[in-house]
Amino acid sequence: MDKVGRKLSVKCPICGEQLNTWDIRVSKALGYLRYQVCETCICKEYGVDRDELRDRMEDYFGMRPCKGI
Repeated sequence: MDKVGRKLSVKCPICGEQLNTWDIRVSKALGYLRYQVCETCICKEYGVDRDELRDRMEDYFGMRPCKGI
């Protein structure tokens, strides 16, 4: 499964994809305070793949996506 977390009624300002709770958590941790951005756009901006971003979130911030989804 590509995306994790509960879907929200907020869209990514870059690509228009519907955000989920994980996207919001990652955005806030990385300093996207005014507008939250989807995980895919964050990966593109930093030049990493999804698994690498998630590993870094866990290493630096102790954040992991929900395992139940």
